[in-house]
Amino acid sequence: MLLDNQRFSLRVAFQPGAPGGPEYPPLGAFSRDNPAYYPVRDPVRPLRLTVSTQVQNAALVLRAMSLLPISGPALPTDRVEYSVNGGPWQRVGTVQAIALVPASGQATYDIALRLRLEGDETAGERQLVLIMMIEPQPPQSLSSLSARTW
Repeated sequence: MLLDNQRFSLRVAFQPGAPGGPEYPPLGAFSRDNPAYYPVRDPVRPLRLTVSTQVQNAALVLRAMSLLPISGPALPTDRVEYSVNGGPWQRVGTVQAIALVPASGQATYDIALRLRLEGDETAGERQLVLIMMIEPQPPQSLSSLSARTW
C-alpha cells in the first residue's frame, strides 16, 4: 500500500536474449516503426499497487531512472512502456502522472511493463529504477490525464 508522503521504488530488469526467454534479435524485421516487445524479467507479473491518500485531486506519479549496464549504453527510459489496469500502452517518461486517484482517495492499480526494441540495441540486461508516489495535480493537468484513466 502506498500512502501520502511515501515512495515505492522498484528495480526492473529486461534481458533480451536471456536463456529460456525471447531470442535477440527477434525473428523477423523490427525497427522504430515496427518495434519488437519483450516482457520484464523481474518482476514477471504486473505490479499490483494500492494507494490511499487524503490529497484532493491526486495522481499516481511515476519517475524513471535508467541504470547503466555493465557494458554498453544505458537504455533510454522511453524504451520502456507501461499499461495501467489493462489500458493502452504508454511510453515511460522521466516524470509523469500515470493515473488519477478517485475522489475517495483509494484505488488499486495493476501496472504492467514491457521493453520496446527498435533495432539499435545490443543484447544484454538493462535496468531501470521506477519510483511511484502520490502527488497533488493542478486542475489543468487533470483534464489531459482523465482521458487515460481507467
